[in-house]
Amino acid sequence: MPQMYSRQSPEKEMRNTILISLLLMLLPVSVSAQFYTITRDSALLPTERQKESYNRAGKDVTEGKKNKMMVKDTLTVGSDNQKKLKNNSRNSDRKASLKATQQNTIKDKNQAENNLPKLTIPNLYKEIIRNRILYPKIVLAQAILETGWFRSSVCRNKHNLFGLTNPHTGKYYEFNHWTESVRAYYIKVQYKYKGGNYLLWLDEIGYAEDPNYIISIISILDKSL
Repeated sequence: MPQMYSRQSPEKEMRNTILISLLLMLLPVSVSAQFYTITRDSALLPTERQKESYNRAGKDVTEGKKNKMMVKDTLTVGSDNQKKLKNNSRNSDRKASLKATQQNTIKDKNQAENNLPKLTIPNLYKEIIRNRILYPKIVLAQAILETGWFRSSVCRNKHNLFGLTNPHTGKYYEFNHWTESVRAYYIKVQYKYKGGNYLLWLDEIGYAEDPNYIISIISILDKSL
Protein backbone atom coordinates (compact mmCIF):
# COMPACT_ATOMS: atom_id res chain seq x y z
CA MET A 1 0.00 0.00 0.00
CA PRO A 2 1.34 3.45 -0.70
CA GLN A 3 2.69 5.43 2.20
CA MET A 4 0.48 8.21 3.27
CA TYR A 5 1.92 11.66 4.27
CA SER A 6 0.22 13.73 6.84
CA ARG A 7 -0.73 17.23 5.84
CA GLN A 8 1.15 20.08 7.57
CA SER A 9 -0.61 22.79 9.43
CA PRO A 10 -1.11 26.19 7.75
CA GLU A 11 1.25 27.93 10.19
CA LYS A 12 4.07 25.54 9.45
CA GLU A 13 3.54 25.85 5.71
CA MET A 14 3.60 29.64 5.99
CA ARG A 15 6.87 29.52 7.94
CA ASN A 16 8.50 27.19 5.38
CA THR A 17 7.37 29.45 2.57
CA ILE A 18 8.97 32.49 4.26
CA LEU A 19 12.25 30.60 4.81
CA ILE A 20 12.37 29.47 1.20
CA SER A 21 11.69 33.04 0.04
CA LEU A 22 14.53 34.38 2.20
CA LEU A 23 16.90 31.74 0.89
CA LEU A 24 15.96 32.59 -2.65
CA MET A 25 16.59 36.27 -1.95
CA LEU A 26 19.99 35.68 -0.30
CA LEU A 27 21.27 33.19 -2.85
CA PRO A 28 21.90 35.72 -5.70
CA VAL A 29 23.80 38.02 -3.28
CA SER A 30 26.06 35.16 -2.16
CA VAL A 31 26.68 33.97 -5.68
CA SER A 32 27.40 37.54 -6.81
CA ALA A 33 29.82 38.06 -3.94
CA GLN A 34 31.64 34.84 -4.75
CA PHE A 35 31.83 35.76 -8.43
CA TYR A 36 33.20 39.22 -7.56
CA THR A 37 35.76 37.69 -5.23
CA ILE A 38 36.86 35.15 -7.81
CA THR A 39 37.06 37.82 -10.53
CA ARG A 40 38.98 40.26 -8.32
CA ASP A 41 41.40 37.62 -7.11
CA SER A 42 41.92 36.39 -10.66
CA ALA A 43 42.77 39.90 -11.77
CA LEU A 44 45.15 40.52 -8.89
CA LEU A 45 46.62 37.02 -8.67
CA PRO A 46 47.47 35.65 -12.14
CA THR A 47 47.38 31.94 -12.70
CA GLU A 48 50.53 29.90 -13.22
CA ARG A 49 49.93 29.90 -16.97
CA GLN A 50 49.60 33.69 -16.96
CA LYS A 51 52.78 34.00 -14.92
CA GLU A 52 54.61 31.85 -17.42
CA SER A 53 53.24 33.95 -20.28
CA TYR A 54 54.31 37.18 -18.55
CA ASN A 55 57.79 35.81 -17.86
CA ARG A 56 58.14 34.64 -21.45
CA ALA A 57 56.98 38.01 -22.78
CA GLY A 58 59.42 39.85 -20.50
CA LYS A 59 62.22 37.55 -21.57
CA ASP A 60 61.38 38.14 -25.22
CA VAL A 61 61.43 41.91 -24.69
CA THR A 62 64.76 41.70 -22.86
CA GLU A 63 66.26 39.48 -25.53
CA GLY A 64 64.94 41.83 -28.19
CA LYS A 65 66.64 44.79 -26.54
CA LYS A 66 69.88 42.83 -26.22
CA ASN A 67 69.72 41.81 -29.87
CA LYS A 68 69.08 45.42 -30.90
CA MET A 69 72.04 46.58 -28.80
CA MET A 70 74.24 43.84 -30.27
CA VAL A 71 73.17 44.77 -33.79
CA LYS A 72 73.83 48.45 -33.02
CA ASP A 73 77.26 47.64 -31.58
CA THR A 74 78.02 45.45 -34.58
CA LEU A 75 77.00 48.20 -36.96
CA THR A 76 79.07 50.73 -35.01
CA VAL A 77 82.12 48.48 -34.98
CA GLY A 78 81.60 47.68 -38.65
CA SER A 79 81.34 51.37 -39.48
CA ASP A 80 84.48 52.15 -37.47
CA ASN A 81 86.33 49.32 -39.18
CA GLN A 82 85.21 50.59 -42.58
CA LYS A 83 86.44 54.09 -41.70
CA LYS A 84 89.77 52.66 -40.53
CA LEU A 85 90.06 50.60 -43.70
CA LYS A 86 89.28 53.66 -45.83
CA ASN A 87 91.83 55.77 -43.93
CA ASN A 88 94.44 53.03 -44.16
CA SER A 89 93.70 52.67 -47.86
CA ARG A 90 94.06 56.42 -48.40
CA ASN A 91 97.30 56.51 -46.41
CA SER A 92 98.61 53.53 -48.36
CA ASP A 93 97.69 55.25 -51.63
CA ARG A 94 99.44 58.44 -50.52
CA LYS A 95 102.54 56.53 -49.42
CA ALA A 96 102.55 54.57 -52.66
CA SER A 97 102.15 57.78 -54.67
CA LEU A 98 104.94 59.51 -52.72
CA LYS A 99 107.19 56.48 -53.08
CA ALA A 100 106.48 56.31 -56.81
CA THR A 101 107.24 60.03 -57.16
CA GLN A 102 110.53 59.63 -55.30
CA GLN A 103 111.45 56.61 -57.39
CA ASN A 104 110.62 58.50 -60.59
CA THR A 105 112.72 61.45 -59.41
CA ILE A 106 115.68 59.18 -58.64
CA LYS A 107 115.16 57.37 -61.92
CA ASP A 108 115.09 60.64 -63.87
CA LYS A 109 118.18 61.84 -62.05
CA ASN A 110 120.00 58.59 -62.75
CA GLN A 111 118.99 58.72 -66.40
CA ALA A 112 120.20 62.31 -66.65
CA GLU A 113 123.49 61.39 -65.04
CA ASN A 114 123.83 58.34 -67.25
CA ASN A 115 123.49 60.57 -70.32
CA LEU A 116 126.37 62.73 -69.07
CA PRO A 117 129.99 61.63 -69.37
CA LYS A 118 131.67 59.90 -66.44
CA LEU A 119 134.55 61.60 -64.71
CA THR A 120 137.69 60.24 -66.32
CA ILE A 121 140.93 61.84 -67.49
CA PRO A 122 140.00 61.58 -71.21
CA ASN A 123 136.44 62.86 -70.67
CA LEU A 124 137.62 65.74 -68.50
CA TYR A 125 140.18 66.74 -71.10
CA LYS A 126 137.53 66.68 -73.84
CA GLU A 127 135.20 68.80 -71.70
CA ILE A 128 137.94 71.38 -71.10
CA ILE A 129 138.53 71.68 -74.83
CA ARG A 130 134.80 71.76 -75.59
CA ASN A 131 134.46 74.83 -73.33
CA ARG A 132 137.34 76.52 -75.25
CA ILE A 133 139.50 76.78 -72.18
CA LEU A 134 143.11 77.79 -72.88
CA TYR A 135 146.02 75.60 -71.77
CA PRO A 136 143.89 72.50 -71.33
CA LYS A 137 146.73 70.32 -69.96
CA ILE A 138 147.55 72.84 -67.22
CA VAL A 139 143.87 73.10 -66.30
CA LEU A 140 143.64 69.28 -66.30
CA ALA A 141 146.65 69.12 -63.95
CA GLN A 142 144.90 71.63 -61.70
CA ALA A 143 141.83 69.40 -61.46
CA ILE A 144 143.99 66.38 -60.62
CA LEU A 145 145.88 68.31 -57.93
CA GLU A 146 142.78 69.92 -56.40
CA THR A 147 140.83 66.65 -56.15
CA GLY A 148 143.68 64.23 -55.37
CA TRP A 149 142.92 62.29 -58.53
CA PHE A 150 139.16 62.76 -58.06
CA ARG A 151 139.10 61.27 -54.55
CA SER A 152 138.41 64.37 -52.41
CA SER A 153 135.07 64.90 -50.68
CA VAL A 154 134.61 68.23 -52.47
CA CYS A 155 134.87 66.39 -55.77
CA ARG A 156 132.62 63.48 -54.80
CA ASN A 157 129.94 65.42 -52.88
CA LYS A 158 129.92 68.81 -54.59
CA HIS A 159 131.26 67.87 -58.06
CA ASN A 160 133.74 70.72 -57.69
CA LEU A 161 136.97 69.86 -59.57
CA PHE A 162 138.92 73.08 -59.13
CA GLY A 163 138.34 74.05 -55.50
CA LEU A 164 136.23 77.03 -56.56
CA THR A 165 134.87 79.01 -53.59
CA ASN A 166 132.31 81.73 -53.19
CA PRO A 167 134.22 84.95 -52.41
CA HIS A 168 131.34 86.24 -50.27
CA THR A 169 130.88 83.16 -48.07
CA GLY A 170 134.22 81.38 -48.47
CA LYS A 171 132.37 78.09 -49.05
CA TYR A 172 132.90 75.71 -51.93
CA TYR A 173 130.57 75.98 -54.88
CA GLU A 174 128.34 72.93 -55.34
CA PHE A 175 127.45 71.67 -58.81
CA ASN A 176 124.98 69.06 -60.08
CA HIS A 177 127.62 67.46 -62.31
CA TRP A 178 131.32 67.77 -62.79
CA THR A 179 130.84 69.21 -66.28
CA GLU A 180 129.27 72.29 -64.68
CA SER A 181 132.44 72.74 -62.69
CA VAL A 182 134.50 72.89 -65.92
CA ARG A 183 132.24 75.61 -67.31
CA ALA A 184 132.47 77.50 -64.01
CA TYR A 185 136.28 77.46 -64.23
CA TYR A 186 136.11 79.45 -67.42
CA ILE A 187 133.43 81.89 -66.15
CA LYS A 188 134.96 82.52 -62.73
CA VAL A 189 138.71 82.17 -63.38
CA GLN A 190 140.05 82.14 -66.92
CA TYR A 191 137.91 84.98 -68.24
CA LYS A 192 140.32 87.28 -66.33
CA TYR A 193 143.36 86.00 -68.20
CA LYS A 194 144.77 88.57 -70.69
CA GLY A 195 147.89 86.78 -71.89
CA GLY A 196 151.41 85.80 -70.79
CA ASN A 197 152.72 82.79 -68.87
CA TYR A 198 149.65 81.02 -67.57
CA LEU A 199 151.37 79.36 -64.61
CA LEU A 200 152.84 82.66 -63.47
CA TRP A 201 149.46 84.29 -63.92
CA LEU A 202 147.87 81.67 -61.65
CA ASP A 203 150.49 82.45 -59.03
CA GLU A 204 149.95 86.21 -59.39
CA ILE A 205 146.19 86.03 -58.84
CA GLY A 206 146.78 83.83 -55.77
CA TYR A 207 144.81 80.89 -57.12
CA ALA A 208 146.01 78.69 -54.20
CA GLU A 209 147.47 79.38 -50.78
CA ASP A 210 150.09 76.65 -51.15
CA PRO A 211 153.44 78.33 -52.11
CA ASN A 212 154.44 75.13 -53.97
CA TYR A 213 151.21 75.01 -55.98
CA ILE A 214 152.83 75.82 -59.33
CA ILE A 215 155.66 73.33 -58.72
CA SER A 216 153.09 70.60 -57.96
CA ILE A 217 151.26 71.31 -61.23
CA ILE A 218 154.51 71.11 -63.21
CA SER A 219 155.29 67.79 -61.49
CA ILE A 220 151.94 66.36 -62.59
CA LEU A 221 152.49 67.59 -66.14
CA ASP A 222 155.92 65.97 -66.34
CA LYS A 223 154.97 62.63 -64.82
CA SER A 224 151.40 62.03 -65.92
CA LEU A 225 150.40 64.24 -68.84
